Amino acid sequence: MTDPQAQSPKPKPGVVVRPAAVEDMPRVGEILVEGFTPKFGVVFGSQMDRAPRVIAQIERLRLERGLCALFVAEVGGQVVGMLELSARRERLRDLWGQLQIMLREIGPLHTLRATVGLVLLHGATVWNTAYVSNVAVAVGFRGRGIGWKLLQSAEGWARARGKGSLSLHVAASNPARHLYERFGFRLKRRSEEWLTEWLFGIRTWLYVVKPLVGAGDE
Repeated sequence: MTDPQAQSPKPKPGVVVRPAAVEDMPRVGEILVEGFTPKFGVVFGSQMDRAPRVIAQIERLRLERGLCALFVAEVGGQVVGMLELSARRERLRDLWGQLQIMLREIGPLHTLRATVGLVLLHGATVWNTAYVSNVAVAVGFRGRGIGWKLLQSAEGWARARGKGSLSLHVAASNPARHLYERFGFRLKRRSEEWLTEWLFGIRTWLYVVKPLVGAGDE
């Protein structure tokens, strides 16, 4: 997922991007839910008040098990943005761990709904590239170049691991796609998804890729 308000071309001074720690997960959960409130509202329904806590616990599990690389952006010591890259394929025990969190927090019926919604929102991870699965910036800190600086950190992570490209999915209607174009992403594939149109009002998705010159393919 990419926050439609995360865009801006040049980072301003005072923005620090670092690898996320377990202690950052509550704030990461808040930023993700804040950035995608309409979508998470569909996913969690009447349990929306629990969404930040559930997402924070899932992100913590993913971080601790090495499923993702997670960066946070700070301004004045406050976490105001996040970016997540998929690091390895999920195993059955990883999926079960995430399912247990949702069952415990929101019950079986809401878990079924949330599981379907989160799978659709997360997009189809592409494994022969450094895949950005989430990026969001907190309200009040948008338009300061934070999204740009997070993408720079993602590119550095990808290059250090010899990835040949950086990639992500973005809704065709999402203004953040213009940021990705300026950053060097180019359209690779366009797809129409009736399920996401039915649930979230988003039908057309763009898969965009930035080749990393000088980096080897995986």
